[in-house]
Amino acid sequence: MDVPAPQSVTVVTHHDVSVVTLAGDMDLDHVDALRAVLPQVCSGVGAPARVVIDLGRLTFCDSTGLNALLQARLMCVASGRTLALSRPGPQVARLLSITGADTLFEVAEPGELPPDGAQPSAPSP
Repeated sequence: MDVPAPQSVTVVTHHDVSVVTLAGDMDLDHVDALRAVLPQVCSGVGAPARVVIDLGRLTFCDSTGLNALLQARLMCVASGRTLALSRPGPQVARLLSITGADTLFEVAEPGELPPDGAQPSAPSP
């Protein structure tokens, strides 16, 4: 029996970029943690001008998770920030492609992520 990966959302700010790392599943049951951090990261006073959402540890994303990503994009645009997705896995890339959302997001190269915290060693619940 497969045990789902623990879901976590971690935010690391490094100079001019905030990296939001998602791990586990991003679906109806797990999207609230992401939604909780988006206002501060995407439109908070003093937040960096660039936001990268690292999807490399995301195991599953449904339409609810996609909607949260689209909301993040709108918040960033409204506050003059840029948003990029990084390391989408095959399932997430397919979801973005099927829905046409892939044309709305910039995809950041892994080298654009801060080396000291973009991928925490232990996910936080």
